Amino acid sequence: MMDRLASLAALFDPRGRLSRRSYHRRLIVMLLLFVVFGSVAILTASLDARFAGLAIVGVTFAGTAAFLVVATIRRLHDRGRTGWWILPDVVVTLAGFAPIETFADAYPLPVIAATLAMTGFNLWFFVETVCRRGTPGPNRYGPEPKR
Repeated sequence: MMDRLASLAALFDPRGRLSRRSYHRRLIVMLLLFVVFGSVAILTASLDARFAGLAIVGVTFAGTAAFLVVATIRRLHDRGRTGWWILPDVVVTLAGFAPIETFADAYPLPVIAATLAMTGFNLWFFVETVCRRGTPGPNRYGPEPKR
């Protein structure tokens, strides 16, 4: 029992490195879990248990987000970058939910510039974490991860 708890706790440990292949697997598993639990939440809400449906979505989102933040930090470590690089990505992602389209008529150029900057950063972050290989050999975050 303690071994299982230790291995579960290791999934939420941001220290160390995570290979590109392992990161891909974790992304896919989390996406599938979110879809399954989202479907269960919709079904629950349709059965007049809306609060339970919202609770399922909230817990699923929080767990998925925590797991993916840790995985992304470890992936950044594999690229030789500090885990703090996730902070600008979180800020840019949250800024994407801002209603900047309300300013588009009055300030079109700044809105276009902000949209292009956010898109460019998100594209760079995607390539950095999902597409590129980790640094070969050991780096300051540990030995090269096994596939």
